[in-house]
Amino acid sequence: MTEEKARSLYAWDSDVEFKAEESLFNPKFNPKFYPIINIENISFADNGNNIIDAYEHCSIKVKVTNIGKGAAAGCFTRIDINGMNGLTVRNIELPTIAPGETKNINVDVLADGNIKDGTATFNVAIDEPHGFGCDPTQLSVKTRAFVAPKVLVADYSITGAQGGQLSKRTPFDLQILVQNTTNGVADDVDVAISIPQNVYLLAGEQNLHFNQLNGGDTKSLEYSLIVNNNYVGETIPIQISLKEKYGKYAENKTINLALNQTFAQNKIEIKGHDNSQQQNISIARIEGGTKQADVDLTIPSGAGNNAKTFAVVIANENYRRETAVKYASNDGFVISQYLTKTLGLPQENVHTATDATLNEMLDQIEWLKNVAKAYNGEANVIFYYAGHGMPDEATSMSYLIPSDGNSANTATCIQLNKLYSELSAMNANRVCVFLDACFSGAQRGEGMLMAARGVAIKPKADSLNGNMILFSAAQGTETAYPYTEMGHGLFTYYLLKKLQETKGNVSLGELGEYITREVAQRSIVVNSKSQTPSVAASASLGDIWKAWKLNQ
Repeated sequence: MTEEKARSLYAWDSDVEFKAEESLFNPKFNPKFYPIINIENISFADNGNNIIDAYEHCSIKVKVTNIGKGAAAGCFTRIDINGMNGLTVRNIELPTIAPGETKNINVDVLADGNIKDGTATFNVAIDEPHGFGCDPTQLSVKTRAFVAPKVLVADYSITGAQGGQLSKRTPFDLQILVQNTTNGVADDVDVAISIPQNVYLLAGEQNLHFNQLNGGDTKSLEYSLIVNNNYVGETIPIQISLKEKYGKYAENKTINLALNQTFAQNKIEIKGHDNSQQQNISIARIEGGTKQADVDLTIPSGAGNNAKTFAVVIANENYRRETAVKYASNDGFVISQYLTKTLGLPQENVHTATDATLNEMLDQIEWLKNVAKAYNGEANVIFYYAGHGMPDEATSMSYLIPSDGNSANTATCIQLNKLYSELSAMNANRVCVFLDACFSGAQRGEGMLMAARGVAIKPKADSLNGNMILFSAAQGTETAYPYTEMGHGLFTYYLLKKLQETKGNVSLGELGEYITREVAQRSIVVNSKSQTPSVAASASLGDIWKAWKLNQ
């Protein structure tokens, strides 16, 4: 047998070394002292479940005996696989086996992400260069397709030693519940907490590592924090970063705590569970804990790639001269996630600005204009804003207030009619604008802006041109209210809810009808006041826009 032929028969890859002095290529073989190779036993070894899981490294154990009269040198395992893609066997060269000697051989089997649910059949044989090897023996092993884990912050709770409310200079405890919400195993889970300036971590590990989270597993993490008097703003964003082995099956979370919010009654209590695979894994909850919106916890993945849609998300919560807009930061954060995950926009197509200044807002608008110009009429544009709006008392014109703006000085704000004109002039395929703000001089919730005189003003209606559709949170002298139970603006919550229910596959007409109906009804129930969203489109569009979809 030539060396070239031996390589073709026995070599799995270049890891196998061939040496000319071995008996495989030795012409002085004496047939009177021939070996005879038998397989005494075959077994399978893995992580313990006797199933080949996707991405698993396991092995076939072969017990080999030489019952012949001569030494067996230059033998190789030859293991073929029937009925399953996604598996690789690393055949090996055996050490020399003396007459009557037995060797235990381990052959690596590697599974990749292409493996499916089923059964893999291995035909196991030993090749001896002079034809004294053994016939194949079959070994069948069940296989299981890859199930992706999904690690997220399932719930959280803030508690104080003496109850009451979250306030400066008083320590409080933040507990978070990290959960793997699918049956896929999450390995090498890292958890990191980031806190803003003038907020201090008194107790708890800033970075934690868990070797494994099985399906449904939860981990309760506790941090003790304190806020000093130098902290500016009414909301404290706590960022929880999650990562697992593959780097793509964990979701980060920003927990927006509000100063003066009431502490929860209970701390987290973790109950044990069966580690076997479950048909439906329920999201873990903290009884009496802080309520998280359903739209935050389960963000669906939509179909398709929305590569020609570009979005700017402005979420202004903390103002230098005005009161904070409750939950605006969370509005913007979750909207951005729906844009990429549910509506299919590439990450680089979404620009998100939190507490944006006037210059930062103008920069983002300029970016949209440049993108639309480069795409020459093929780009779709989405502009979302959550924050303060205001009317000019002299002209009744409407304005957006940047985080460094002053409601008493319109020169520090962005005139809404001018913004519409710039968006219309972009020559975009379509422009969708979402405004979770009111323009009557009221704040989100109760009270008036600094420059308002306690009387709501009905703003002047702005004209729309081009291919523009506008979704507004409130009309006339109404206020755009928060949905405190869900941690969102009322308008934004129902926008997200419809995207969640439909996985983004909803027409603009249906979306507008749903938001208008649900917000109007819910506002009366929870606020005892009216809030009526509106949807308007450029006159030139007629009704054609009602069939358009954000994911197309």
